[in-house]
Amino acid sequence: MNDLARYKLIAGAAVPPAAKLLYGYLLDSTGGRHKLVYLSSTKMAIDVGFSPSTVCRNLHRLQSKGLIRIMTRYSEEGIQLANQITIL
Repeated sequence: MNDLARYKLIAGAAVPPAAKLLYGYLLDSTGGRHKLVYLSSTKMAIDVGFSPSTVCRNLHRLQSKGLIRIMTRYSEEGIQLANQITIL
């Protein structure tokens, strides 16, 4: 995806500015080729400069608008791993 197409996609999303910033970060994290990324909300919060609760809230907003899908992952021992986020 080229930059112009990515900017138009972000601008057209009917979500708050914080969610748009997070969506742009997710698009950049995928590298434009893959639609799948494994990131924890803590890592995203540090990289973007938001609190972890702001990241979680905006991820759920993006998911409710149908822009992403979040899959929670767990190890065999039951420890939560980084989320699998799919860009739709």
